Amino acid sequence: MRRLVRIAAVVEALSDRTGRAAAIAMPLMVIVMAWEVFARYFLNAPTIWVYDTALMLWAWMGLVGGALALREDRHIRVDILVQNLSARKRAALELLTMPLVVFFLALVAWQVGLATLDALRYGARRPTEWGPPLVLFLLPGVIGALLLLLQCAATTIRAIATLAGHGSRP
Repeated sequence: MRRLVRIAAVVEALSDRTGRAAAIAMPLMVIVMAWEVFARYFLNAPTIWVYDTALMLWAWMGLVGGALALREDRHIRVDILVQNLSARKRAALELLTMPLVVFFLALVAWQVGLATLDALRYGARRPTEWGPPLVLFLLPGVIGALLLLLQCAATTIRAIATLAGHGSRP
């Protein structure tokens, strides 16, 4: 069990690092959007690249940062159902719901992965005036789903450790 808990800690460290790296996209997105406002209203010269760039940064931030949100228990959930449960009951509930989450994430990784490969193979581009490569918008979905799957494994290990009486953190 200790080895599994150490593996969970490594996965959680990866979730932490990738989530914090993805968070860099937020100030970049603000700068890009501020530039558009300045260019449009003060220079009377709107851009063709800001919308796609902001959307791309949002995708990287939101999708790649999802594993950190799961690690820190920040995903949307109905807290009223679990807020008064003991740690062991929460762990049992986690084990019951995790297969559904993993199934959904596996489907996302598979389908978005296929779309990413197609976009790469055919050189697909966004249907906008600027037209950046579509793969830049799809890849964070694949990476994010894979990181979430890893974090689901770590969360499952933590739940099993809690049920086995080994605590939830190393």
